[in-house]
Amino acid sequence: TEHEPDVLLTEIHRQARDNPIIRLALDVREGREFMHGDYGTAQVIGREAVNQDLVLKADQVLVGTNRTRRRYNQRLRELKGFNADFPQAGDKLVCLRNDPAKGLLNGSLWKVMTSSRETVKPGINLLVSPEEDDPDRGVAKIKLLKAAFEDPDAEIPWQQKKRFDDFDYGYALTVHKAQGSQWNDVVLFDESWAFKETRQRWLYTAITRAAERLTIVR
Repeated sequence: TEHEPDVLLTEIHRQARDNPIIRLALDVREGREFMHGDYGTAQVIGREAVNQDLVLKADQVLVGTNRTRRRYNQRLRELKGFNADFPQAGDKLVCLRNDPAKGLLNGSLWKVMTSSRETVKPGINLLVSPEEDDPDRGVAKIKLLKAAFEDPDAEIPWQQKKRFDDFDYGYALTVHKAQGSQWNDVVLFDESWAFKETRQRWLYTAITRAAERLTIVR
């Protein structure tokens, strides 16, 4: 329903008094703009104030567009010392396609345990474990297509693509992909301008991905 009962709204307003993240989300939802500033567990800063430490310490970096996501993933991998153009042990990956048999869920995050590239064939064999300790999901064996990482912009025919698992780096995620997940410490690059009439909803969803700390860069 569009209009929640008053009781619920009163409760949300009460929480907002104690929680800067909920307060920002509420401001956005009710059409109010917010300014740069330190709100306690939430802060809003300009791009010039972003430093490596901030993004490396975050549990998750969120962005709006795929173009930014690709660029930031590349940069974050460099900062973390990964230099190969395919996933290495320690890399963070996001699953892009369900595979119930392997326990792979679209949008789920994984850590690479081992990675070995096939010399002649086009695949990379990985052993991955869920980023969060998840009793329902264990270690999974996946096979990725080398070409998808060597040239991310290349169009890969579905016939070839479907024979491999579909993953990408997960250091930066789009808010769309992050729906339904929450992290303690989130750095959000505000690209709400890209969403025109759904801008408010995008921003609300983005802000509410943070459970304890939120930094909005705009």
